[in-house]
Amino acid sequence: MKNILFLLGICIWSTHAQTFPVYVVLFTHIEDNTPIGMLGSQQSKDNYTLVRNRLIEMANLAHVNNVSWSLQPDWKILLAALMYEDSLMKSPTKGKNFLRYLKEDLGAAIDAHSHESYGYNYTDVANLLDSLGVGGSTVIGGHIWDPTLPQFAYWDRFRVPVYGQQYPWAVWRGNILMGSGTPNHVNDPVISGVWRPKDRYHYFVDDTAGNIICIGQYKSDIAGIGELIALYANGIIPGEAMLTSSYHIKPADITAAGGIALIDSTVIKPLSVLRRQNKIRLTDFTSLVLDWKTLYGSRATLYDPGNATAVRDGDSAPESFAVFQNFPNPFNPSTSICYRLPERCFVSLRVFDLLGRDVASLVTAEQDGGMHQVLFSGEGPAFPSGIYWYQLRAGNHSITKCMTLLK
Repeated sequence: MKNILFLLGICIWSTHAQTFPVYVVLFTHIEDNTPIGMLGSQQSKDNYTLVRNRLIEMANLAHVNNVSWSLQPDWKILLAALMYEDSLMKSPTKGKNFLRYLKEDLGAAIDAHSHESYGYNYTDVANLLDSLGVGGSTVIGGHIWDPTLPQFAYWDRFRVPVYGQQYPWAVWRGNILMGSGTPNHVNDPVISGVWRPKDRYHYFVDDTAGNIICIGQYKSDIAGIGELIALYANGIIPGEAMLTSSYHIKPADITAAGGIALIDSTVIKPLSVLRRQNKIRLTDFTSLVLDWKTLYGSRATLYDPGNATAVRDGDSAPESFAVFQNFPNPFNPSTSICYRLPERCFVSLRVFDLLGRDVASLVTAEQDGGMHQVLFSGEGPAFPSGIYWYQLRAGNHSITKCMTLLK
């Protein structure tokens, strides 16, 4: 079956309705390179003013069309707001910093977004949003979901509250994941729906007891939204399955000459037509999850049009052999090594130093198929700071990865 649907529960929408709405979220990420230039410089202030004014224009466009729009800024523009928003700059925005004006007067949703660089993690960004009077969202705006990638963002640490790095007294727990991406958005998973990822190694498996919710972005374009609408209209997907998509309105498009008008004609107007036809519901991530809980009974849906990450009839995709990067890395003194076995086999897991000397044997035994986790401790004088290698041999497979001990 090429089109694969995993859903749980019963229909809450009327089964006699002709169409069901596809939930669509329009959002904008402001990265940690904005504003350009060193904070406090004239270049930085000028660029901040430009971006600020264009974001207000974008929010106005959404507001006059009664369209939800979510802004997800990283730390730098938030620090700039605290630095540059004086009484003169705030005069056109009712004496409020522009973020408060967007949220309180123009109805924009404000969520945390973080590349977790320069010492600012998601909690630090959430703390800055609080300082600017626009905190409260629990949306984790953007993350890399695949634990086999070195840039993997450890989203599952938000199972519990997380402390800030720049502001260690701050604490925040996000519980809504959006933007299940890959580095540079190459081969992003094409998933529509809402579910609770079981764990970092079984991301596309729903766990009804999970306390983090993920929203599928699907193909993140207008054509993809049309595909989802057609699934409902043609009866391929029943109405009890909540389908979702998100569309990134890029900062470069907002700040470009004539950019706001182009966004209006190519994004806002077409989607407004679909909304008038009751084919889509334009919303924000927090409101989407609320509807998922109240209208869909928190029943999970994962729709995948044939990607290898598909969920088949409620079961996870077939397990394959994999060795994951240790975490944390660098570490001191302990770190976890996780791996997945497709079937029962003999396993050898050993640690070598930079010169290739065998310094630790962690596993030498037969193990069942599935996920396994082993703790390695570099405590003591036998393990000085430096680079180490861990090698897993299992059946016909052998993989070696490096890790760094910093004391």
